[in-house]
Amino acid sequence: MPTITSMTAWRSRAACAGQDTELWFPDYPIGAPAMKICGRCSVRAECLYECLADEVPSRRYGIRGGLTTGERQALPELPERPADAIAVLRELLHTTTEDQTPAERTGPTMTTDTELVAQAKTADLPVGQLLKWGDEHPDKDVQDQAARARIALHGLRQRHAADQELTAITTEAAQLEKRLAELRAREAELAPAKPKRKAPARDYDTPTVRAWADEQGVECPRVGQIPKRVLDAWRASLPQAGGVQ
Repeated sequence: MPTITSMTAWRSRAACAGQDTELWFPDYPIGAPAMKICGRCSVRAECLYECLADEVPSRRYGIRGGLTTGERQALPELPERPADAIAVLRELLHTTTEDQTPAERTGPTMTTDTELVAQAKTADLPVGQLLKWGDEHPDKDVQDQAARARIALHGLRQRHAADQELTAITTEAAQLEKRLAELRAREAELAPAKPKRKAPARDYDTPTVRAWADEQGVECPRVGQIPKRVLDAWRASLPQAGGVQ
């Protein structure tokens, strides 16, 4: 039995590797650039097999293996064994070239003109009309899809508006910060230099005051600033106010 790794190893050889995936879900079904890329891909059959195995037939969309939704629906029943199914798909795809549009293709993968017209009309239908059509459709599943689409669109609109506002705020904040920096720089140029403040002269000698405090039994810390109460007591003990012994 093939492993998951062996079944998906083809992806590294795919011609679409690194391309914008939006190309494979175009608004126009005919002549899509994705078909040209798929047309020269060596692993189209593997890609198409994986798509057919994973997607829900009633909800097929986009281009896979170079085939549109209608072309995939027109494929014949494939063998159950993956290797045999891929071999059949490779043979079916052999007649399809990168220069052919779906309308030009022949054989079991041909898309009808009626289907192409329907796809083109759906692609051109405004979102509002498409949602209205879904709301009024008799199929409950289609109604549910329309309801979910409305919720998703509402969320996208809210997120888009929020992102737009955040971008505007970020831009304006950056401009304001730049302008503020310019104003502060100019202010610094114009403002006169501030004179350096000199430390007030002391009227006491620190070792002398501490020695006096030791003699008088006044509590005084051995390091750091001398408390005001100690200085006041020392000054009061001087013969002349403000004198230094």
